[in-house]
Amino acid sequence: MREPLERDDEIAHIREALDAAARGEGRVVVIEGRAGIGKTRLVQECRELAKQRGFGRLQAVGDALESAMAWGVVRQMVERSVSRYSGELREKILAGPSGAALKALDDAALDPSEAELARTLHSLWWVAVDLSSTRPLLITVDDAHWADLSSLQFLVYLSRRISDLPIALVVATRPPADNFGPLAALSVAADRLLPRPLTTDALGALVGGHPEVIKALHAASGGNPFLSGVLVDELAALGLPLDDACTAEKVGTLGPSTVFRATLGRLPAEAVALAGAVAVLGSQADPWQAAELAEVGDLPAAVEALTTANVLVTGEHLGFVHPVVREAVLTGLGPIARASLHARAAKALWDSHAPADRVAAHLVHAPRGTLPNAADVLRKAAATLLSAGDARTAAAHLARAVDERPDDAALRAELGRALLRTGDAVNAHRHLKAAAQGLPDAELVAAAASATAAIEGPAAAIAELTEAIAARPDGESRLHLEARLAVFRSFLPDQRQVASAHLSGYAGLAGGTPDERTLLGLLAQMGRYEVWPHDEVATTATRALANGAYLDDATGSTDAMVAWLVALLALMAADGVDTARHEIERARLRVRQHGSPIEFAMVANASLFLNWRIGNMPVVEAEAEGALAAVAHEDPVSEVISLRATSTHFAVYAALERGDVAAATAFITAFDSAHADARLTMPMIWLHEVRALIALAEGDPRRAMAQAYRQRDAMHQVHVDPPTIPWRAPAARASLQLGEHELALELATEQLDVARRWGAATEVGAALRLLAHADPNARLELLTESVSVLEASPSRLELARSLVDLGEALRVARRRTDAREPLHRAIDLAGDCGSATLRTRAVEALEALGDRPRRQIVVGAEALTASERRVADLAAAGRANREIAQELFVTPKTVENHLGRIYTKLGIAGRRDLAAVLA
Repeated sequence: MREPLERDDEIAHIREALDAAARGEGRVVVIEGRAGIGKTRLVQECRELAKQRGFGRLQAVGDALESAMAWGVVRQMVERSVSRYSGELREKILAGPSGAALKALDDAALDPSEAELARTLHSLWWVAVDLSSTRPLLITVDDAHWADLSSLQFLVYLSRRISDLPIALVVATRPPADNFGPLAALSVAADRLLPRPLTTDALGALVGGHPEVIKALHAASGGNPFLSGVLVDELAALGLPLDDACTAEKVGTLGPSTVFRATLGRLPAEAVALAGAVAVLGSQADPWQAAELAEVGDLPAAVEALTTANVLVTGEHLGFVHPVVREAVLTGLGPIARASLHARAAKALWDSHAPADRVAAHLVHAPRGTLPNAADVLRKAAATLLSAGDARTAAAHLARAVDERPDDAALRAELGRALLRTGDAVNAHRHLKAAAQGLPDAELVAAAASATAAIEGPAAAIAELTEAIAARPDGESRLHLEARLAVFRSFLPDQRQVASAHLSGYAGLAGGTPDERTLLGLLAQMGRYEVWPHDEVATTATRALANGAYLDDATGSTDAMVAWLVALLALMAADGVDTARHEIERARLRVRQHGSPIEFAMVANASLFLNWRIGNMPVVEAEAEGALAAVAHEDPVSEVISLRATSTHFAVYAALERGDVAAATAFITAFDSAHADARLTMPMIWLHEVRALIALAEGDPRRAMAQAYRQRDAMHQVHVDPPTIPWRAPAARASLQLGEHELALELATEQLDVARRWGAATEVGAALRLLAHADPNARLELLTESVSVLEASPSRLELARSLVDLGEALRVARRRTDAREPLHRAIDLAGDCGSATLRTRAVEALEALGDRPRRQIVVGAEALTASERRVADLAAAGRANREIAQELFVTPKTVENHLGRIYTKLGIAGRRDLAAVLA
C-alpha cells in the first residue's frame, strides 16, 4: 500500500506512537479533520504499520445509527475479534479477554446504576491490559464522532491509564462539536494530528491532468482528497478529459449534489433503493434484510452495481466505502422516505427478535405507532443505555416512549429520573411531579425533591418534602421521605440544629430497612461532628451498618457508599474498631471481586482510618498511597476530591511519623495544586491540621497557628467540633513555642473538655497529654493519668506517645529508675507502630539516662516502603503480578516496578527468595 501524499509528518507521529507502545509506553493519537480529508487512510496506514511490527489489532468504526446503542463500538471491536473464528478456537477465545469483555457488557446491562458503569469501565480496562500482555496492542476507532457515548467514555478511561501499557490508541474523528464531551477530553491525553488539505502539486500527482484543470479541481474541492476524487469521477462520467484545459471551466459548475450524482446518479433504480436501505440500516446492514427493506428483486445485481461504482463494500455485512457517500444517500432520500424506511426496519428487526436497542434506534426516527409495543421497546433500550452511562440518549428514548403512551405514569417517572441524571432538573421535576400524581409513590416524591434541589437549592427541596411528609400518615413511605429530608438538611450548615433535633427522634430505630439505616447513619455522623457521647454514637453507627446490610444498600450508588463510609468513620472515631474491621474486610472482598477505583479508594480510606486509630502507620501509608493511585485519573467530582483529601491527610500523618517532612509537604502540595479551585468539602477542612503539623515540624509556629485557626474558623462556620481531628492541639503546641503559655493552657483545657464530652479513651488520653505540656505544675500527674486512660484505648501509638512523655518527665524529675520502664515500653510500641520519630525520641531519652538501647538498623525487609512491603507480601504468598495488580487497582507494570525495587533492596534474584527473606 503506497503511503498517502503529503502525510509524512502524520505518519512519522504514528510510527513514533507505535514504537513507544512497543516499549511499553502507551500512546494516544487523535486524527482530527473534516470529512474526506484522509483520516481513514491514515488509520489504514497505522494498522498496516502495526501489523508489520507484530501488534495485536482491534478496530471499530463509529456509525450514526449505532450511536444510540450502548457499547456499540466496544462490542464491534470484541465481536470482530471473535466472529472470524469457529469451533474450539472460538470457544478458546471466548474463554479469554474477549469473552470477559462481552460478559462485562452483558452484566452491566442488568444494573443501570452509575456505580455499575464505573465497575464496567474498569473491567474493560483489564481486558485491554490482558490483550496487551503477550504482544503490543493497537486499538483504532474511525469516525469516532459517531461512536456511542458509553464506548467514548471507555476510550477516555483507557487513555488516562495507558502510559505504562504497551497499547497505542488511535482515534479518527471530525472536530468535536463542543469542548466538554468525551472526544474533547480524549484530545487532552493525545498526540493530536490535523491533516491539512492537499496542495495543488499533490493533487496533480494524485489525479494527473492539465495544470489549469488541477487548479480548478483544487479550488472546488479545497484540497479535500475524497471530494477531489468524486469530482474527477464526475468529470469522467461527463466525458470531460482531465488533460484538456477547457475542462477547467466545467469544474465549477458541478454543484453541491456532486457526491450523490457521481456515485448513484447513473445506477439502476434497484441499486439506488438498496443503497438507501443500507444507509438507514447502518454499518451492520445484512444484505438480505436490506434487500427486503428496499424491495429489491435482484440482490446480486444491485450489489454488483454498487460495488462496481465504488459505493459499497461487501462482506458479511454491506457498508459504504466512505461515510460522506452514506450522508449523501441519506440526504437524497428526504425526511419522509427516511422515516418510512426506519419504520419498516423497526418492524423487520422486531420480527427477527433483534435486541431492543437496535429496534429502538429505528423507532425514534419512525412515525408514532410503528409498533404496538413501541413504548416497551424504547423503555428496555433506555434501561440498557442508562446502564452504559448514556442518560441523554436514554432520556430521548423515554421521551418518545411517553409520546407513544402519554398516560403511563410509571413511564413518565422513568423519564424524569433519566432527565435528572442528564442534569435537566427543570424537565425532570415536571415529569416526576406529573408521575407522582398518577403513582403516589414516596420514591417519586423524593426524586422530584432532588430535582427541586438542583433547580432551587436544598432549602426548597426541604420545604417540598416537609409539606409532603405532613400530608402522609406514618409508615414506610413516610419514613422514606424523612430519610431524604435528613439527607438534604445535612447539606446546609444553618439546618444543622434542626437536622440534629429531627434525627434524634430516630435514635431508637432498629436499622431493619434501608431508610432506617440511612437515618441512623446520618445520626451517627451528626453525633460525631457535634460531640455526642461516643458510646451512643458507636451504638447508632453499629445499628446503621447492620452487620453488612448498609453496605448491601450501597451496591448501586456511590453516594450511598459515601454514607456507609461516613457511618463507619463515626464508629471508628468512637473506638469501635473490631466491628469496623469486619465491615472493611467484607467491603474489600466485594470490591476485589467486582469494584471500581472509586470504591477501592473508599474502602482504602476506611482501612487507613482504622489503622491510624490503632496506630499501624505503615498500613496507613500503604492504604493512603493506594487510594491516591487508584483515583489519580478519575474526574475531580466532590466524592473523588474528598477521597483524595482524606488520603492526603493520613499520608501526611504517616510521613511525619517517619520523620520525612519533605514527603509530607509533597503530599499536601500535590493536593493543593490539583484542587486549587475545588468547592470546599468537609475533608478539605481537616487538611489545615496537617498543614499546621508540617509547619511545627519545620519550626514555624506562627504558620502553624494560622493554619490551626483556619481550621477552627471553617469548623465553626459549619457548626462542628469533632475531637478526633483537633485544631486546638497544634494551636496549643504553637503557642508554647511562641511563649504564649496562658493561651496554650486555655486551648489544652478546652481540648480536654471536648474530649471528655466525647468520652473515647483515645481522645481523652491525648488531651491529657496535651494539657500536661501546657501545665508544667501538674505534668507528671496528667501524663500518668494519660497513660492509664490510653491503656483502654485501641491506639497503641497514642499510648506510646504518652509513655515517652512520661519517661522524659520522670527523668527531668530525677526519678531515673521510674523513667526506664515507660521508655523501654515506648520503644517497642513505637517500633511496632512504625513511628521512627517517636522511637528515636524514646531511645535518646534512655541514652540520657545512661542506658544503651539497641539501635534499629534499617536493613532487609525493614528497608521496604509500606507499598513495597504490601506487594512483597502478596508476591511471597504466591500471587501473580496480574493478581496483585487487580487487588491493588494498579497496572501490572506498576507491580513489576515495585518488585524490581524490592529485589534490589533485599539483595535477592526473584520472588522464589521472597518468603524466606520476609519471614
